[in-house]
Amino acid sequence: MNNNNKHIDEQLLLAILEETASEQDKQQFQEWLRADSENKDLFQKMQKIWKSSKEIEVFQKIDEAADWKIVKAKAGKTVKLNRAKHFMRYAATVLVLVSLSFLYLYQTTPGFGKYAQHKTSQKKDQIILADGTEVFLNKQTKIIYPKSFDSKIRNVEMEGEAYFQVKPDPTKPFIIKSGNARIEVLGTSFNVRNESDGTTIVSVNSGKVSLKNQKTQEVVYLTKGEKGIIKKNQVSESTNQELNYQSWKTGVLIFKNTPMSKVFTDIETYYGVKITNRSTKLDTLTYTNSFTNIGIDKVIDELELLLKVQVTRKGNHLVITDVKN
Repeated sequence: MNNNNKHIDEQLLLAILEETASEQDKQQFQEWLRADSENKDLFQKMQKIWKSSKEIEVFQKIDEAADWKIVKAKAGKTVKLNRAKHFMRYAATVLVLVSLSFLYLYQTTPGFGKYAQHKTSQKKDQIILADGTEVFLNKQTKIIYPKSFDSKIRNVEMEGEAYFQVKPDPTKPFIIKSGNARIEVLGTSFNVRNESDGTTIVSVNSGKVSLKNQKTQEVVYLTKGEKGIIKKNQVSESTNQELNYQSWKTGVLIFKNTPMSKVFTDIETYYGVKITNRSTKLDTLTYTNSFTNIGIDKVIDELELLLKVQVTRKGNHLVITDVKN
């Protein structure tokens, strides 16, 4: 996931506060501010704390310019007082720096403050967000979300594949950042999938969704039955011909006059297997059938029965050959 929209290097923020940032740092800082209104709110809070630290510096300068004659005349008592003042100044400085770090961590670190994180490994899962939005997570998926939606925008970030049923709220758009994609909705259901090459695919089941490439700012609008793809900075939209885009969630695989190559691809994706086809007669065939919440062994039985082939299973590897007479 691209986390630049929500996270930024602390040293860069420090350089901005100290007014020592380079032009490149300033540009990156401005991009970070524009990416999310919450980033601006965070920086304004950090500026207030930073201003407090500047007041401490002024106090230090006043103390250092104190009349030496008065200090000398009071001798030992003054020494003790100065030690106490030095300690208090040191403690105050540390407090400011700790406050800055704490605020930064609270605003940006999942699990530490206002954001929570949920990650799946080899099992699918489901969570309900604070606004009532339901999120179904496929295997190997991560989502970062606010513990409560207090701002004007409902922001989440995700990697992997998830199906969203967004709770309608016209006053608070729901925004998902996934790879280079920015997906905005008010209330709808749709599937988001990240692929290993960086491609993001959004398939809409109901309602309307805007899909934006955050790098090029190109936007497409998708409605029920459509899908949008961001691949290599190109955005495209089309009618969704993919019958099994949410099979991982529903447990149902559907094939209607589907070419066998596509059948094998969908089975591989759903069951996590590899298929090697050594039967040339299947290259020109299409397949019509459906599987509902059944194991891979029953799928093998169905393939052998309908296609008149032999399927040999070696772990997660299926080899398909013609039946020997």
